[in-house]
Amino acid sequence: MKIRPVVVHYHLFKNAGTTVDSILNRKFPGETHGHIEGPYPWSVVSPDDILAYALGNPALRAISSHQARLPLPQHPDVLFLPILFLRHPIDRFASVYDFERRQPADSASPSVAIARNGGLAAFANWAVERESTAVCRNFQVAHLASTQLDMRKARSTHVDYLQALAHLRSLPFFGLVESFEESMKGLQDFLRPHIGELNLEFTIQNGSPGRKATLE
Repeated sequence: MKIRPVVVHYHLFKNAGTTVDSILNRKFPGETHGHIEGPYPWSVVSPDDILAYALGNPALRAISSHQARLPLPQHPDVLFLPILFLRHPIDRFASVYDFERRQPADSASPSVAIARNGGLAAFANWAVERESTAVCRNFQVAHLASTQLDMRKARSTHVDYLQALAHLRSLPFFGLVESFEESMKGLQDFLRPHIGELNLEFTIQNGSPGRKATLE
């Protein structure tokens, strides 16, 4: 049996994932690009969930998920190819704040009410308080470690940090939002032997109006 390559896009919240998805949509139109999420903003999609989704949908060539967690699924008939982007945490913090302020007031995410009702400093103070969620509190470490699964109350430890590093080191590719174009070229080199060429032309999707173009 021929091994089926399936791209898995770990779409970490506010890490340029919508732009990455727009590139994947061109390569994998219609039912070849699937999306899987849990029922709540704080749900988790496990490696077993990703595997079952891929096996149950043989047309799939790419899967995107905000809530999918490492490690990468393993199966003798499917080669899972990860896409994951990291972002400078302070830049990401401001992007999250801007995004949450634009969400409906009845959103289920606790951070929306905090962002809509206060300034950036108030949002920062809330982010480090005991009752805050992990949306801007070592979010990337908590997500990559995959040890604390409820992001409403996750509090990353040094052990989580080491686990997150181990998961990153196990990946054949990950990119950086602040080096997006360079990272996409690296992604192209990684994916080319398995899926052919990607059209890397892109327009920034879901960006925050008025944000500066550089990290500096």
